[in-house]
Amino acid sequence: MSRTSVSFDLLDERVRRWIWRQGWTSLKDIQENTIPAVLAGNSDVIISASTAGGKTEAAFLPILTSILQNNKSFGYQVLYVSPLKALINDQYRRLADMTSEMGIDVIPWHSDIDAVRKTRSLKNPNGIVIITPESLESFLITRERFVMGAFSSLQYVVIDELHSFISTERGKQLQSLLARIEQITHRHIPRIAMSATFSDYDAVKYFLRNDCSMPCVIPPQGESNHETKILVKEYIKSKDVNVTIPISQEIYHNLRGSNNLVFTNSRRIAEELAVQLSDMCEDNNVPNEFRVHHGSISKIERESVERDLQRGEHPVTALCTSTLELGVDIGKVKSIAQIGTAISVSGLRQRLGRSGRRNEPSILRVFSIEGNDDGVLHDLRSSLVQNIAIIELMREHRYEIPCVNRYYFSTLIQQILAIIAEFGGFYPKDGWNLLCQNGAFKNVTPKLFLKLLKCLGKREVISQLSNGQIIIGKFGENILKTPDFYVAFVTPKDLMVMNKANTKSIGTIQDVPQAGQVIILSGRRWLVESFDKKTSTVYVSQIESGGDILFAGDGMDIDRIIVEKMREIYLTNTMYPYLDVRTKANEHLEQGRIFFIKNNLNKISNIGNGKINYLINWGGTKANRTIALLAKYHINKSCGYGSFFVSNLTVEDVELLRHSSHPDVIDLASILPRHLKTYQKYDYLLSDELLNLEYSETYLDKNTINTFS
Repeated sequence: MSRTSVSFDLLDERVRRWIWRQGWTSLKDIQENTIPAVLAGNSDVIISASTAGGKTEAAFLPILTSILQNNKSFGYQVLYVSPLKALINDQYRRLADMTSEMGIDVIPWHSDIDAVRKTRSLKNPNGIVIITPESLESFLITRERFVMGAFSSLQYVVIDELHSFISTERGKQLQSLLARIEQITHRHIPRIAMSATFSDYDAVKYFLRNDCSMPCVIPPQGESNHETKILVKEYIKSKDVNVTIPISQEIYHNLRGSNNLVFTNSRRIAEELAVQLSDMCEDNNVPNEFRVHHGSISKIERESVERDLQRGEHPVTALCTSTLELGVDIGKVKSIAQIGTAISVSGLRQRLGRSGRRNEPSILRVFSIEGNDDGVLHDLRSSLVQNIAIIELMREHRYEIPCVNRYYFSTLIQQILAIIAEFGGFYPKDGWNLLCQNGAFKNVTPKLFLKLLKCLGKREVISQLSNGQIIIGKFGENILKTPDFYVAFVTPKDLMVMNKANTKSIGTIQDVPQAGQVIILSGRRWLVESFDKKTSTVYVSQIESGGDILFAGDGMDIDRIIVEKMREIYLTNTMYPYLDVRTKANEHLEQGRIFFIKNNLNKISNIGNGKINYLINWGGTKANRTIALLAKYHINKSCGYGSFFVSNLTVEDVELLRHSSHPDVIDLASILPRHLKTYQKYDYLLSDELLNLEYSETYLDKNTINTFS
């Protein structure tokens, strides 16, 4: 180890010995810069670097030093929160190796861990506990008598993959849980967050601790000379051409023989590609290296794919959704592929970070897909340009700004029930102080909190005693008894698919199939034999041909930063060296630019193809959703919308909107029926007033109303 490393000298001797055994010759910049900040123990720390950039060691080399030097004998010293059970298992193995000769306990804590092991740990809590938010919620409620002792010696809270929590119900639940723990321990505990790179750290700092009660340090990650190779191909889909076939052929010829991740925007496409690639392997009499990994595949199959990737004993290319986007240890991956249109800069950056380990370049292939019957959208080559925009933003280190000011009434309902389950009840003022004023829901005023309590009281979710105390109600008892109560987000009602021959689970689907129908799941074809309604189980047998893919899917809002970059690309003459000449991606970009300039689409413009009229405005999905509602509100016109357009709206219509009255954003939300606004788990319990407030804050843009009214 280089003697110029000041941070190395700060570490405990036992930690330094572990580093020597790894054969390291120096610390990475992010580790060198992070160690002093974590050891100081007087601030939160955000450790931001790419996947495999050394974030875990940057956090735990100083944390283990602190544990060893403080030598506290009772209580967990570190609460390590992770988004996935698979990640917990990975990090447990990693930390257990680091601490094997240090006498520091590491306990993984989730639903698959044996109850005896958990009980044994609670009798003498020590070291590091690694847990999901859901299991932490369960811990606080069901093991309430152990909580004070277990967390009495907490020195650090570590949050892995912080970006996966921001702007989600899970993230709001986690904020609330951490605030509740600090109120139990009566002290602020430094929060160490590990994450991918952001471009707006003010919002990230606010998410990590929204009361600013501790300063937050972001250590420099240092300069990176890591090589990245990018190739963008374009494919045209039509009614006569199944575009996934040439893409499958490209994957087959270019990715066989190495480990790769192929990301798709849907489980449907992942399955379609997998079965085509399986057929190609069979036709060519070669082993099938192509596997499927997504949330509807059985746990056994997902873990099998992860294990085979990690071991590297034979080549595996996984066709996956976001399930392999996070940092589950999958060993060395040669390249990443993105099928279709990328939808976020941060998401593509996270995916790209999965390749290029061990001093090898990161390789990204983008298979852009354009429809030839989309009229204006096709002429603009909008999917290709969106992919270019996201790649360029990623290269410029500019990412979406996370939204951290939503209400999350649904998650607040869950937290209200959780503290009733934990403490038996609360007085309204105390509940507001705990969850809102001193907790995660700071934008919920006492007035809004009381309105929410009244909503829940009317539905018998809660009840109020004569002395004013809030307790559980009849319907609330039923909610608390549900198996997924600890989960803050909606869990889909899936149907289990079972192999009739061996009664092994294959995975899940959302739609009930007909007997005799052929479905595709886990990259194979299955004949539906029967459906057991009582157990929601579909029994199938494997066959060789045919098949439907039965999955539901939701779109995702495209951030304004992306569409603004798209407009910039249309306005420049820059040619991008990563555009594939063979598929004419460079020529198609030029065609899109010519169409853009010819139709003067730089400003708010009307354009149509005889069937659909588009108002092009480059506003982002949220702004265009708001414009569509303004049209419905003022001129009773039904409009579709996308990231940079509103359909069925003219420039003349816009002028009418500009000269109309100025509606409140909540008034716009009120014209939508309830079922179009109930996205979060407990939204159905909200009054119309609170549901409209939640929807307007989350899905509409107030600034757009000021512009168009």
